[in-house]
Amino acid sequence: MAAHHFWLFAGGAAAAGAVAGLAQSGLLHRGAVAVTSGCMAVADAVSAETQSIADDADDCRAEARRQAKIDAAVKDRLSELEPQIRREATEKVDAAGAGK
Repeated sequence: MAAHHFWLFAGGAAAAGAVAGLAQSGLLHRGAVAVTSGCMAVADAVSAETQSIADDADDCRAEARRQAKIDAAVKDRLSELEPQIRREATEKVDAAGAGK
């Protein structure tokens, strides 16, 4: 067995012993609980932010639909008024002698 194999084995045994000692003292469990609790808090924050983004996107879509309806109504109304406005403008220009 080469020297580096011995040191790898010794390091692994020492790490296993340290983990076993931490597990027996409950420190490993408390650490795992703390890490899991932190991850759950992060998950809750991400979920809340994701919901906020989705709500804002829904608001933007609703406003865009509202604006599209307004624009369509204005366009329809202008198309009703345009012939009369053109007649009035034509009469006014003709009366003023536009060709001169």
